[in-house]
Amino acid sequence: MDERTKPARGERVPPRGKMAQERAERELNGKNWEARHVADLIALSELTVKRMARGGRLPALKVGRSWEFPPAKIRAWYAGEPWEIPRRPRRRRRAARGRR
Repeated sequence: MDERTKPARGERVPPRGKMAQERAERELNGKNWEARHVADLIALSELTVKRMARGGRLPALKVGRSWEFPPAKIRAWYAGEPWEIPRRPRRRRRAARGRR
């Protein structure tokens, strides 16, 4: 292999292939990544990625029953930069009617 194409020691090489192409297409269309896209990027299982999202160790948004991952936030996390996902404000509970 040529010296110019070898990654430096400890340097991460972005994966290539179908999943990388799919991630790029979703980002160009303004869509968030799914757990399988992030799992492929960081070489972990989809289940581990979802557990990390649930635990707040990975930037993610819960949409219905699935998780979505904003590409810019994932890149910041991957690079070791600070990231923050805005939290939804909690809904106020309605006062009970008719009870005093």
